[in-house]
Amino acid sequence: MQTVHIAARVVAAMAACALVLSASAATPAPAIAPSPWLVIDQNRDGIVADILARWSGVLQSPPAGALSEAQLRDALWKLRADQLFSASLAGSYAALVASLGDDAPGSSSKPNHKLGTSRPDLAYTPIVPCRIVDTRFGAGGTLTAGATRNWLATNPSGSFAAQGGSGTNCGIPVKAAAVAVNITVFNTSAGPAFVTAWPFQQAQPGTSTLNWTAAGSQVGIGALLSLCTGACAADFSMVATATTDMVVDVLGYFSAPSGGYVFSVAPAGAQFSSIQAAVDAAAALATANQPYLVRVAPGIYNEQVTLKDFVDVEGSGMATTAIVYAAGRPTVTTGAQAEMRHLTILNTAGGTLASGNGGIAVRQTAQTVNGFSRLIDVQAQAQGPGENAGIVVTGGPLHFTASDAGGGIGDPLSSGLQIGIMTDGDAFVTVRDSRVFGFSSDNARVARRLNASTLKISNTRLSGGPTEGAPNCFSVYNTNLQPAPCN
Repeated sequence: MQTVHIAARVVAAMAACALVLSASAATPAPAIAPSPWLVIDQNRDGIVADILARWSGVLQSPPAGALSEAQLRDALWKLRADQLFSASLAGSYAALVASLGDDAPGSSSKPNHKLGTSRPDLAYTPIVPCRIVDTRFGAGGTLTAGATRNWLATNPSGSFAAQGGSGTNCGIPVKAAAVAVNITVFNTSAGPAFVTAWPFQQAQPGTSTLNWTAAGSQVGIGALLSLCTGACAADFSMVATATTDMVVDVLGYFSAPSGGYVFSVAPAGAQFSSIQAAVDAAAALATANQPYLVRVAPGIYNEQVTLKDFVDVEGSGMATTAIVYAAGRPTVTTGAQAEMRHLTILNTAGGTLASGNGGIAVRQTAQTVNGFSRLIDVQAQAQGPGENAGIVVTGGPLHFTASDAGGGIGDPLSSGLQIGIMTDGDAFVTVRDSRVFGFSSDNARVARRLNASTLKISNTRLSGGPTEGAPNCFSVYNTNLQPAPCN
């Protein structure tokens, strides 16, 4: 959890009205907790003042291009309540400015953001208040001074019984990014003392979440807990400076809006700066019934990417988002039940294809048991020194649609073997509505089909050289001269 700023405190005040905790059990509460956003709007002046105070050091001597205090105050006042809350939790000045989005000074020409942009999209869902931690009945027992305890805050397929809480998942069906909770300490051994909570696997902050002044205190507070994201053994950590018992009740959760689970990637200011890191984190949560999307902002990402089941990768366009790799091949490995779209894939490694060391943009060696990969609106090109192939598939199905695939470069022409698409083994590749080329001064192959592999090409422009091993079928036309897919 980040520092409990005024935004969190006013939500806590609302939460306290909705639920009065007892040291022994929760008292009856309304079925639906009030929305925290109204309370944030009612306390907007205090929240804005708190944000300005926390970043006063930067504002007093702003670097070139930084916002003045007046500009920042004006932008904060224009934010929606949920955006103002996000700004209050910013851990860096860059993250604070990014949270302003279209309301940042000088951003009037930017297009309106939609769900799934490079900024994290979260929606708050209130629930019937539900206990997730009670140290009297589980959760590792009474907290001892200085001992860190790690707990779950969401457990979609399980319960909180091991933590002394509910025998259900508390009505939280997804792995949330944050939760609204009420925390109460009792049976405290000394004072003054405090408890700190923060996301699991992150550094402990130098702030307190809840404070008490004397032994035997019973104190409660509402808080918003940021949670660990990705493959996490726990969601949040807590430590107390004195021995105490504790209960934690959850009032609501923050997650991706219904209809999609989105991780964002950008060179700076997003959840991830690496596409592969985002794919791996999403794959740890994704299922056939809950697929994830990794949304990639414009930029050049120098890395190798391996697709994972039920995780799609979407760039911001062929001309603006590129995955580039020069230290090996391929740049992208497919074969998962996933789709990649709206970006460029480039490999500039050298060598010969016969030895497996040529430049390869996309390679697939096997099919996932869950399905097949799709590439849509993608440019896959290899143009390193030596031999190159845009796409090489030696196992499983790959569907390539409305895209470009090529080996080599056209001006000046590459030399040696340059292949657009190559198939071998039990590969099954369909190419539709695309362009495939091989650029070479002496040995271009627009396509190479080897052995028993299947290559079907429909409504596609082939250029730069002959095919080697005839494709299983090309585009055909019906009696009205309309294109008929090569299925």
